[in-house]
Amino acid sequence: MRADKVARLLDSLSEAQETLIAEFIPAGARSHFLASRREALLGLRSLLDAAIDRTKEPTEAAGRKSTPRFRGSIDITD
Repeated sequence: MRADKVARLLDSLSEAQETLIAEFIPAGARSHFLASRREALLGLRSLLDAAIDRTKEPTEAAGRKSTPRFRGSIDITD
């Protein structure tokens, strides 16, 4: 499928979704769903901002020997 056909298909699907939402979901419920979507996006933004900030800070572990993730083993035999 060509890129322009894919773009048109996605636009059509988006329009169909908006129409279905407008027709079948009451206005009060729509406003709550939109608010929750906004909150979820704001949460993702916070996670991304924190990750970006961590890339700016020098790490304390730089230059130190890393410690192994697992220390020892657990016997699971009967």
